[in-house]
Amino acid sequence: MYSVTGRIKAIKQPKGGYLPANSFIAKQYDDAQNLNPAENVHGSLVGLSVDYLTRYRVTGDLEDAFRISLYGAEMANNFVDGVYKYALKLLENVAAGNTASAIKLVSFDSVYRAGVASAIPEPDAATVGNIDIMVRRGVDFLERKGSVVKAGFTFEGGYTEMISSGDGDYLTNDSLVDFKVLRGRITSQHTLQLLIYYLMGVHSIHSEFEAVKYLSIFNPRKNTEYRFPIEKISKAVMSEVSTKVIGY
Repeated sequence: MYSVTGRIKAIKQPKGGYLPANSFIAKQYDDAQNLNPAENVHGSLVGLSVDYLTRYRVTGDLEDAFRISLYGAEMANNFVDGVYKYALKLLENVAAGNTASAIKLVSFDSVYRAGVASAIPEPDAATVGNIDIMVRRGVDFLERKGSVVKAGFTFEGGYTEMISSGDGDYLTNDSLVDFKVLRGRITSQHTLQLLIYYLMGVHSIHSEFEAVKYLSIFNPRKNTEYRFPIEKISKAVMSEVSTKVIGY
């Protein structure tokens, strides 16, 4: 069985993808802020930091926003005593507004997700500044979308023998939103991931997915939303992704 992202990597999409990235309408927002060109922390940790801090700002639930990081620290504590206590201290610092501590905390995600510990980073001022800007962009974007109905959700009742794990970012009143902190363009893998989330959501126990009208990817690095109306997705694509990709 696969995770959603693992399943996407294992299949070959038709030319252009099931849901071509260039079919999404791009809308860029202007906050008069420019990001520093260089960061001294790996892009994956920057992305996680932006995701988790944004979720914390939106929901107010600090432990839930960083739950994967805390799980990873707890696992690491089995090998190095004191790691979990250190992670809890970092969490306290995050609550006090310390972005650098958030970046250090998310480094424990790799332990939970891959069983491999990574070095705890020492982010510089440019990296911290970029993350702060992107978090503000994420919060502002979600406020424009209206109330957040769900954040950091899973798809109970929607998993199959092909896909057994995967979790989404946000549900608003009418949109399924996925955050992607990218330097480049969105790809057909990103758009397929969002479509799979939608179809799994419809099959899940969460009735809120019935109100979803748009698939939306937001890139806080570019302050840009990419949006596509679900009504324009062909029945043939819906059917093939449902059966051949997800396994319904």
